Amino acid sequence: MILVTGGTGLVGSHLLYELTRGGRAVRAIRRGGSRVGQVRQLFHWYDPEGGDACFDRIEWVEGDINDLISLQESLVGITHVFHCAAIVSFMPDDRERMLHVNVEGTANLVNACLKQGITKFCHCSSVAAIGVPDRGQRVDEAVVWKTSSSNSWYAISKYGSEREVWRASEEGLPVVIANPTVVIGPGDPTRSSAQLYQSVKNKMKFYTTGVTGFVDARDVAAAMVLLMESDIAGQRFIISSENLSFKQLFGLFAHYAGVEAPALRASRLMTEIAWRLEKVRSFITGQKPLLSKETSRNANVKRYFSNEKFVRATGFTFRPVAQAAENTSLFFRKYPIYMTPDFRI
Repeated sequence: MILVTGGTGLVGSHLLYELTRGGRAVRAIRRGGSRVGQVRQLFHWYDPEGGDACFDRIEWVEGDINDLISLQESLVGITHVFHCAAIVSFMPDDRERMLHVNVEGTANLVNACLKQGITKFCHCSSVAAIGVPDRGQRVDEAVVWKTSSSNSWYAISKYGSEREVWRASEEGLPVVIANPTVVIGPGDPTRSSAQLYQSVKNKMKFYTTGVTGFVDARDVAAAMVLLMESDIAGQRFIISSENLSFKQLFGLFAHYAGVEAPALRASRLMTEIAWRLEKVRSFITGQKPLLSKETSRNANVKRYFSNEKFVRATGFTFRPVAQAAENTSLFFRKYPIYMTPDFRI
């Protein structure tokens, strides 16, 4: 039987669909109050006739990767583990919690897997864990992590989680690591790339000059299953479809949302001013800031990622990012942003 952590997140929910539509027996850890109904809605989106049947194959258990007892109970009868649970944040107030969940939680999980004798462990990491390349260098799996002020706390937390996975590998746990770029797909509209789509749909005016890799959530799920079911172990793989500018991505979102694309370029100076003003606004109002120093600066960084290692090892063909943007847009057209109570369950 397979265990999935983080099953209500963007990657985790797509992974659950990929696994269950293939008839695999799956158990998923959920925290109290997590939106399981949103996962059912996603299943129904991809398979209106059989989505409910796929969803009903999941054995949901309440637990937390920072709760050792619930972890041990969740692993009973499990042979393979997909670890997708993580906090993604670039806000200073979330740093301590992010390190606690992403690093300590991963350590707890791999320790429990070693004790249980798990057959194979697939860790969903991030290209953020690869670190900052030398100027002009294309990012591949050979890039060596360097301590740098350019590393976000999210990147530091994901690097720390990978160190725990590699430590467990040295102690005998067969592991494989997937490093997705920015994942595009339907999910919680207040989180991840879906939030970017909503901003464009709401007629955001500005774009930034950054470039990064993007990948369809469906492809990330398929890639992780492919790696898990292969003989590959002890390796990491960048999972990415295309390198695009944020302007290009926003243009795709705008096209499928039927709105005008952001047309005003936000310079580095503008973004530096913006995050400082947002910090002041947050202090005065007590509301969470919409921008941070990390998000503002990353929005103007140009990084180009290589998927050659993964394609060479598996022969995988990625969907164009345009298909991911269209899929996201069509999902939100069918299911309104202001979700019903059942959708939020």
